[in-house]
Amino acid sequence: MKQNKILFPIFLMVVIPTLLTTFISFFRFSTTLDRKLSDALFHFLPSHHTFSKDIVIIDIDEQSIAKYADHPELGQWPWKRHIYPTLIGYTKLLTPPKFTIIDIMFTERSDYDDALVVANETLGEISHAANFRNGGIVIPRKSIDTISQKFSVPLTTSIPFPKYENASFPIGQIAETAPNVHVVNVISDSDGILRRFSPFVRWNGMYFPTLATQAFALGETYKIETKDLNVYLEKEGTKRIIPIGKDGLVRAYFYTEEELRNIPRYSAAGIIESLEKLNTGEVEDPNTLLVPPKLFENKIVLIGTSAAATHDDVVTPHGLFPGVIAQAVFASNLTEGHLLKELPVTYGFVFTILVLFVGVLVLFINQWHILKNIYPIFAISLFIGLFYFLYRMDYVLSTNSFVFGFPVSYLLGFAYLTYTEGKEKRKFNHILRNLVDPEVVSVALENMESLKQGGEWEITAFFSDVAGFSSISEELSATDLAKLLNEYLSAMTNVLKTNSGTLDKYIGDAIVGIFGAPIQNKEHPKLACKTALEMLKELEGLRKEWNERGDYTPLARAMVFRIGLNCGLAKVGFMGTDSLASYTMMGDTVNLAARLEAAAKDYGVSILVSENIELACRDTFSFRFLDWIRVKGKEAPVKIYSLESFKNEISPVSVKAFEEYEFGFSEYSKRNWETAIEHFKNVSKILGKDDVSSHLLIKRCQTLFQNPPPVDWDGVYTRTSK
Repeated sequence: MKQNKILFPIFLMVVIPTLLTTFISFFRFSTTLDRKLSDALFHFLPSHHTFSKDIVIIDIDEQSIAKYADHPELGQWPWKRHIYPTLIGYTKLLTPPKFTIIDIMFTERSDYDDALVVANETLGEISHAANFRNGGIVIPRKSIDTISQKFSVPLTTSIPFPKYENASFPIGQIAETAPNVHVVNVISDSDGILRRFSPFVRWNGMYFPTLATQAFALGETYKIETKDLNVYLEKEGTKRIIPIGKDGLVRAYFYTEEELRNIPRYSAAGIIESLEKLNTGEVEDPNTLLVPPKLFENKIVLIGTSAAATHDDVVTPHGLFPGVIAQAVFASNLTEGHLLKELPVTYGFVFTILVLFVGVLVLFINQWHILKNIYPIFAISLFIGLFYFLYRMDYVLSTNSFVFGFPVSYLLGFAYLTYTEGKEKRKFNHILRNLVDPEVVSVALENMESLKQGGEWEITAFFSDVAGFSSISEELSATDLAKLLNEYLSAMTNVLKTNSGTLDKYIGDAIVGIFGAPIQNKEHPKLACKTALEMLKELEGLRKEWNERGDYTPLARAMVFRIGLNCGLAKVGFMGTDSLASYTMMGDTVNLAARLEAAAKDYGVSILVSENIELACRDTFSFRFLDWIRVKGKEAPVKIYSLESFKNEISPVSVKAFEEYEFGFSEYSKRNWETAIEHFKNVSKILGKDDVSSHLLIKRCQTLFQNPPPVDWDGVYTRTSK
């Protein structure tokens, strides 16, 4: 395709979608949409990480509150604080857990704070929850500075971790004796879905670890380094690289919905009931308890709530879940290294632009129509494949540029292609409708590129001409001549089209036709023969009508024509200018057909064909051998035949006459002139009429008898005229 013809498709399919997606990216909702789309793909694609086996949850669930509805300490929320040391202590009856993380706030004073203070001092490996917020009034506490200094981490970085104005630490001595503190704040995206978390948050110029970071640290000392937007945590040889986003959050891997629902959660009510049975001696073997203590051995234990009264639910990519489930996911991500890195938007942008450029090539350069139809499937599959490949490596490819850009690009491209091809189809349709049967036109237009390019293949060339038309035209007025031609050409062209022939052109009264193009058809020689015979009948019918009506002159009413047929390789296709083109044929095959039409006059036959036609159609049609000739412009001799009729319509008399003719020609080839003449004379006697072909050969024998040919004479007659 010329350069100027490809520039506009590039503008449509690359520039416009790129500008559109760039414009969309300026709006904040594009990032949210991007994450929604990636969520959908995460649901669709196979999971490649599993939830940590080291994390379990003690859940103050609906059952825990309902079972003890009449209990003075457990019948209402919040529970009395001396219950929590009981839960923590139960997990340490056998081999203690690695670490206990409390996801419940103790920021208000109560009468049971001492129980938690004792637990802090005696049970150890506990982390209490702190809550940061923006706005509101900070209640001054003497210990706030001491507490914040105690639990902050030494960190100097330019990473924009979430920043808060106010902080709520555990109250009084609970904070003072707490071994560790973590921040439980979570930040949902603008669509309300919780997908990301931060390992640290800021307050008052200091940095504090979140629950996930404490789950990784297990209350032990750990090293923190930052570089660019990466956080490096290291503890006892275990190293985690946290890829932080521009807003200080990291994308969490949310596993599958089934895994989230199957996270080991043990009801607080079950633990309390198990402890009561153990204390009363009802059960002696701890392993037979409803919640055996061994379930917490070497585990990271999260104590949280899922009961409706606690109002601690969040919306995750899998729907509504208790907040402690989301915290458990974040903890699993960090402890196991299941963290997702959101790649820059430019990665998705570059991929999309490459796909769009390939789309231009497929639609406007590629010649395979099936590829134009399957390319969208291929492109989408390629995108999903690349997305999944990166996802397996914990990278998230930006999706919105492809999801927006590719459909817009391909729709614009297809629309333009439909318009341009439709324009071309209309042009070629207009041309072909006058040349070919409408059913053939519809098939030919299915492959426009092939139609426009043409090619070289086997066809049958058809030439017909009215005998003595110059004399006829001299006798008729211009009006009658036009009427006669219209009647004749319309009738003959209709026969041509009906037999899947293509009208090449009219040359005055002559008709030039093609069989086997633009739609290739192996039966083209037989179709051409059938057409020639049907034209003879059609002309006979026209002559009868003209005589009945008394139209035209006697010479016109006695009109006859000659037809020349030849099959073989020829170049076919549209030739001409963009505004004026015709479907035509060229080559030696075509030239020979034209010469045969002219030679038919010499032999007094209506349809003269080449040996190629006779060989291809001898099983269906009856042919009469006439001669070996050498036409003007060709050295190779050609064996020629007269097409007489369908094979089942030939009369025994004709068969006998044709055989006699061949006997005569055999003698002629042997230079037995007198014997040949006798056979040729017999042909007219058998037929009961003068046979022009026989008379032609008789005259030739007589001439050769008087002027013998040279020794190397091959019996081939050379025509000196076209």
